[in-house]
Amino acid sequence: MAKDQSGSVTVRLGALREPLAIYCAASGISTSDAIRELLSRNLLELPASVTPINIDDESEPRVRLELRLTPKEHAAVQARVISEGFTSANRWVVSLIRANLMKEPEFGETGLDALHESNRLLAPLARNLNQLTRDIRQNGIQVPAYRFQILENLQKSISAHTKVIATVISRNVGRWRSE
Repeated sequence: MAKDQSGSVTVRLGALREPLAIYCAASGISTSDAIRELLSRNLLELPASVTPINIDDESEPRVRLELRLTPKEHAAVQARVISEGFTSANRWVVSLIRANLMKEPEFGETGLDALHESNRLLAPLARNLNQLTRDIRQNGIQVPAYRFQILENLQKSISAHTKVIATVISRNVGRWRSE
């Protein structure tokens, strides 16, 4: 990412360039205005549009896009970069665009670390519940059926949650590998 005193930011969009161009043409606005609109929407925490755009090929070469921000907008972006745990404004802007176009979560380093830690803590709990359920079945311990079902459901829920979070982490890490 290149930046200068005027508050301009250069962003490589890659596979997002074409969907952004389509959005701009449909909306009748320039690319800079569209990016500024997306940034303003996020900075003001307004809800994003509801139509996801699928971007299949993350391995495509990146295309450069230059943004010109006011000093206040640039300062606000920099504050978000720091508070949301991103390593650069470029990554934050690309993440913002991807989240809005694809309707999937994007995380900075701190968010990914928190998700990883959550999974790390939940995985042993799921294993312990699985062992407890297995022991109850094998040893024939008398437990009311509804309590046994609660244990099984809890174990399944935790396992499903850890798989979903692992997938989210994997997707987010994979998206940044080519940058």
